[in-house]
Amino acid sequence: MSSGGNRVQFWNHLLATSELIESLHDKASDPLDQEQIRAQVREQLETISEAFGDSADPVENFEEYVVVKFCQALDAALGSNSP
Repeated sequence: MSSGGNRVQFWNHLLATSELIESLHDKASDPLDQEQIRAQVREQLETISEAFGDSADPVENFEEYVVVKFCQALDAALGSNSP
């Protein structure tokens, strides 16, 4: 895939992840407990890091690099609260 195509895929995946995370709190008919929400959010953050971490070059794609680093830091912070 071209670099431009990979960037579009990255941003589309990030948008879909954001929408999924938002929907976790909007499920009035089947509310999830906080641990289930945390686990699903962490899965999404890990997916972003694994799928796009190698291509997030701070020189060529600084924005993507920052987002991946943010996802990694947030995942680590969410994981540190687990029993």
